[in-house]
Formats: sequence, C-alpha cells, structure tokens
Amino acid sequence: MLDVRTASPARLRAIQAALVITGSALMALGAHVSIPVPWSPVPITGQTFALALVVALLGTRGAVAALLVYLAEGAAGLPVFSPGGSVLTSGGYLIAFPIAAFVTGWLFDRGLWHSYFGRVVAIAAGTTVVFAGGATWLAHFVGIGPAFALGIAPFLIGDVLKTLAAAAAAPWVRRGNIGAIGNR
Repeated sequence: MLDVRTASPARLRAIQAALVITGSALMALGAHVSIPVPWSPVPITGQTFALALVVALLGTRGAVAALLVYLAEGAAGLPVFSPGGSVLTSGGYLIAFPIAAFVTGWLFDRGLWHSYFGRVVAIAAGTTVVFAGGATWLAHFVGIGPAFALGIAPFLIGDVLKTLAAAAAAPWVRRGNIGAIGNR
C-alpha cells in the first residue's frame, strides 16, 4: 500500500495520472458494453454505470479529469466510444459525462456518499445530467418529443438498474483508498 505521507510529489502525480487514465479506460470499457436499440440512434451502454464507479474510485476532480481525457481520446480518433452509436447523435451524452461526474461527486462530497439511498440519489442526479445533455443534443436532429422517445425512454429501466447496482458497488470500489493520494 502506498503511504502518501512519504511518497514524493512526482510519484503522487504519476499515480494520479495513471488513475485518471484508468478511469478513462473504464469509461471506454463501459462504452463497448453496447446493445443496439433498433428504433433509436443511441445504443444502451454501460457508461452511466462506469461513470459512477469512476467517481467512487477517483473522487470529483479525478473523475472529471478522467472524463475529459476520455473525450479527448475519442476526439483524437481512438476507439473509445460505443461502436453501436454515432458521435453525431450521441454527442450530447458524451459532452454531459464530465458534468455528470462533477454533479455526482459534488453530491457524494456533500454527504450523500454515506448511505445507499444517498448514493442512489447522487448517481441518479448524474444520470439525469447525461439524459438532459443527450436529449437536448438529439432534439436538434429529431425534435423535442422524439428526443425523449428515442434518447431517454428506452433507457430508463436499464439506468435505474445500473444506478442501483452502482450505488451498491461504489463502496467496494472505493475501499482501496485510492482517493487518499489527493484526488478528492
């Protein structure tokens, strides 16, 4: 186990960078857990589940950094986004990820971390940010009503289940005390 009191600043920065890249990789893995929805241009992915775990693992600042790195990797052409989706129609969800990480982490930091119900509320708030960003972006292409029908409704039940599972798994993820190296 790393003793942060005796580790050099350079070593701590290197570990923080590795953790941010790990968080980005977790998001990419979540993106590749992808199920096409025949009537929607947006696939079901594991990204909202992964996002909650990245926040639990890295804290607010580390998670936001990981999501920004994830977006930069995708913008650079790395195959980190869902193979079943189009960046054109999924762009709003992608842009919302760092904001959702901030909201979830901010709520965790304000005391919602300490209970299962609190974690559910914080993760659901972050997921709502993702839905809002995605539907707003999608509405530019299909209109407001269809954006809800195509970009939110098909995902509600699955995201409730992912939220419940992430709220249960988050303490297990955080047990490694990764946040002790200064990412919270």
